[in-house]
Amino acid sequence: MAIRINDMKIDPLIAFRRTKSLPLLAVVTLVACVLSSCGTTSSLKGTHGEAITSTRRFSKVTVQDFRLSIPNVGEKVNASKVYFADQIATAIRKTGRFANVGRNSKADANMLVIDGAITKYEEGNPTLRFFIGMGAGSSFFESDVNFHDGEGTPVGKIKVDKNSWALGGGIAAGQNPQAFMDGAADKIAEEAAKLAK
Repeated sequence: MAIRINDMKIDPLIAFRRTKSLPLLAVVTLVACVLSSCGTTSSLKGTHGEAITSTRRFSKVTVQDFRLSIPNVGEKVNASKVYFADQIATAIRKTGRFANVGRNSKADANMLVIDGAITKYEEGNPTLRFFIGMGAGSSFFESDVNFHDGEGTPVGKIKVDKNSWALGGGIAAGQNPQAFMDGAADKIAEEAAKLAK
């Protein structure tokens, strides 16, 4: 016996399988949306957002302290300027791709310089994230990361845009700007390694 839907005959078993997979599809879509809402660290792009086409390679890199383009409201926010740069330098050293990785070193023409500005930093409230979720007590970290040579010629940029998991619980409670900086530093180091000699 077939079921007629919109003047089409559909086998009952096929119709049942299709309707049974809809809830699974909805859950998968919801999970994908939630995970993507945790933000990103972009790939290295040109100064206008285009793909990098530079063939320039570097054997040395220095990471400068970051600037704050937000009000300096607290010790953790101020410390993030140095912490983020330290994490990036440490992650770059771990790649082993550069002969020399410095911090706030004087740059020359053959040195890759990484610096930038922290544009958003919010600790949020881990208790609200754990028990309520849905954006309550969210934490945020955003930064513009610039790559240029020692003479200031731009090589590219990376955009860091991170926020805590929206649904709450233990995962969201444990997400804070420090964790976002650590994860972003690994991605930045990975992208920097592509410019190593």
